[in-house]
Amino acid sequence: MGNQSSREDSKEAQLLSKWSKKEQEQISQSKELPSYFSKELYTSLTEHATRLECLETAYKILKLKEIGSVYPIFQACVEKYNASLEKFVHWTVISSIPLWFQDNKVNVEQYDPTRLVGYFLNYAIEQKKQQEDSIDWLSEDQDERKEEKKENDDWKVKSTSSPSCINRSEFDDWLVTTPSFFSLFYLVTEYAFLGSTEDNLHKRRLDHLASPQLGSSFSELLSPYDYFMLTQHLPPISLSNDTKEIKHQLLFSSKRDGVSWQVFVNKIVGQGATMIVVRAKDGTIFGGYADETWEYQNTDWYGNSSNFLFRLEPSCRAWLGQNTNDHYQYLCWGKKSLPNGFGMGGQFDYCGLWINSDFLHGHSRAGPLCSTYKSPQLTKNDTFLVDQVEGKQKSRLHNSFIYLGDLVWLMRPIEKDQDKMESKGVLNYSEDMEFMEMAGKKMYSKDLAPPEKEKEKVQE
Repeated sequence: MGNQSSREDSKEAQLLSKWSKKEQEQISQSKELPSYFSKELYTSLTEHATRLECLETAYKILKLKEIGSVYPIFQACVEKYNASLEKFVHWTVISSIPLWFQDNKVNVEQYDPTRLVGYFLNYAIEQKKQQEDSIDWLSEDQDERKEEKKENDDWKVKSTSSPSCINRSEFDDWLVTTPSFFSLFYLVTEYAFLGSTEDNLHKRRLDHLASPQLGSSFSELLSPYDYFMLTQHLPPISLSNDTKEIKHQLLFSSKRDGVSWQVFVNKIVGQGATMIVVRAKDGTIFGGYADETWEYQNTDWYGNSSNFLFRLEPSCRAWLGQNTNDHYQYLCWGKKSLPNGFGMGGQFDYCGLWINSDFLHGHSRAGPLCSTYKSPQLTKNDTFLVDQVEGKQKSRLHNSFIYLGDLVWLMRPIEKDQDKMESKGVLNYSEDMEFMEMAGKKMYSKDLAPPEKEKEKVQE
């Protein structure tokens, strides 16, 4: 017995020597679990086997990034708590997302993680379906489609069954095709064994182990779980920059700034990369990310394949640019011979996402897939009424999340020449002022109040 214990101690010392001195100290310290951290998951991580075996598992996950080392933890959750895969994912999500946000002071616990849990469970199915749809949408093989539907239905039943009957091969196949889940499991393993970390924040953001820096206010349309999902599709330059700060912050909100097309345009033009989030009157939430800044008086389609469209409600999915054409983004106003509005993908009258310049009506038409993004119809009906818009901006300097029906966030600001800043807003251009005047909208400088006579009319 003594020799066995001595050998165990020797193996543990050898294993610990692979960690830094600071990490060894962190491993030896007791951890105080935050209220949001799943006790079931923590127990399964730290007590699923002997101490040495638990340390070996942690080393493989944190140092070697072996996804095959996650299954023993999942199996421990099944055996000890009769967990389903859905419950295992739920515990991981609620424990890791607050860690991912770090010091951004987002109150994650008040939000529902159901959409992100469903996104992870069905990610592989949705990706396979998306690939097949992009090449087989003309197929009329009904038997093949029925077989695919049966496989998908079987997986949905199996992934929610408690206790789980998913074997190791099925689990590993699912995890390989759901890479962003491993990032979250990495975070819970890291906290369980090392506690908080002060590693290079820039690198952690690029590795999806930390959220981009946020402004003072958070979205009203996106939950923190939605925000995490969307950042998985952003290009690295929109996540972090090692030489200058990138901050995702609120740029426009129809709730705050009003249902105003001209204010919306004035907020987004010349700012940087943007994310548009729309909530339609029927409750559908969807939008798109535009990697290039919205341009003044560019009446052509432009953009690049880093753009994507997405849908959050009723289910989470994203569709990346496919390089089939350059119809990634379009913005036009005040033109009699061209469609006036905001568009992403497809072609006029058949856009993947379109918002009219009345800022009330829009459409999403795919027929059956948008040619630019290979996305389906994003909304229940092919036309919709805008309920709320929101957007954030960050920088590529600048990036924006825009939520039609709620907010626009500045996410990656472009560098601006201060000498040219004085006349940058679209309402500073005379022809736009004239167009707004013709539409019955009296325009006044942001720095000046309306004339007294106009004030009197308003009061009357």
